Amino acid sequence: MKSRLHLLILLCLGCETVVEVSPPEYDSEPVVTSFFSPDSTWSVTMHRSLGATVKRDVTREYISDASVRIMEGSNMVDILNYQGNGRYVSGTGESPSYGILYTLKVDFPGKPSIQANSAAPSPVVISDYSIEYRPPESGIFPGSRYHLRIVFSDTPGMNFYRIGVYRRVWNPYRTDEIVPDSIYRIIWIDDFPPGWSCGYFDDVDPIEPGGASGLCQEFVVTDRLFDGKDYSWSGTTLDMSDENGRKELRLIISSLSEDYYRYLQSLERNVLHDPLTQEPFPVYSNVSGGLGVFAGYTNTTLILPLPGEN
Repeated sequence: MKSRLHLLILLCLGCETVVEVSPPEYDSEPVVTSFFSPDSTWSVTMHRSLGATVKRDVTREYISDASVRIMEGSNMVDILNYQGNGRYVSGTGESPSYGILYTLKVDFPGKPSIQANSAAPSPVVISDYSIEYRPPESGIFPGSRYHLRIVFSDTPGMNFYRIGVYRRVWNPYRTDEIVPDSIYRIIWIDDFPPGWSCGYFDDVDPIEPGGASGLCQEFVVTDRLFDGKDYSWSGTTLDMSDENGRKELRLIISSLSEDYYRYLQSLERNVLHDPLTQEPFPVYSNVSGGLGVFAGYTNTTLILPLPGEN
């Protein structure tokens, strides 16, 4: 009797019911991507969104039959023409201007229109700068380094800034005539002010403790603690003794629209989130009637010749 009971238990444990759950129907939406600045002509990329369970070639989802316009209020600024691969470009070769609120309007045959608004912020005004040679320090910093400093003026209101330092160097991956023989390589920076974030993950303020520490390539900050004032940023490069490149550094300070900043922040939070303990962070979108981002930015470039060792 006991053996039969054990056999019955084993048979019950070996039984399982597999229930297949069909995923919910997914309604595709148009996705718009456009980052614009006064340095380039108008350009927009569009495709249809795909659900997580949809297995199709993404290149088949490019949108090629849209009417794309750039507006300033009720005035037409530009009409963008389709160039393939979901990309629409300026028909006039015009570039955006900073400080103007633009509206992107997209019409589809038989479907509701979508639109988005954004502006490229004013360029940063740099009032002072310097670059100093730092000699090697035995056992700590064996190579040549350079200390950079810039002072820039902040305009009143909420602003978002990004700083990167680059050097044009020989491209070690050049294989043919198509690949350029030299490229701009981003420079690692140390010894920079506290409060600057090494990326977009956290909202941080300068001057306050915290923020990035150690080495960093790109610095991001809001102006909550120096609103409307001058601010001084500084940092020191790593060893550049072995790099063959131009005897200059290119420092780029970008004014980002809030749309651009929030979009990049949402992407970074998704990359860094723990899928076991955290929900995915929603990707920022400022597109009404669809998905994606239409966002402006403005670059200010400073060329810094490398000083001699003496």
